[in-house]
Amino acid sequence: MTRERVLDYVYREWNDKAAGIISYGGWVAGARAAEALRLVLAELQMATVRAQPTISTHPSFHTGTFVPQEGLNTAVGGMLDQVIAWSGALRG
Repeated sequence: MTRERVLDYVYREWNDKAAGIISYGGWVAGARAAEALRLVLAELQMATVRAQPTISTHPSFHTGTFVPQEGLNTAVGGMLDQVIAWSGALRG
């Protein structure tokens, strides 16, 4: 089953849920893919939060092991705070 079909298969379960997106990749750190995913999640009737932490693989893995960039913990914490707030607002 393809990823798209998996998302459609549990369509109702996704409805009225909050979502945060963290992307990673090359120089733009997957930001374009995250924006495309945001459109898909909207079609699943999900509320995506504005905070969108990104991880650039070039500086984060230059030593061969993952070294978090400065401020990543703060960015992820902010996104999670927004997801929690939206989850409470969407609770039926």
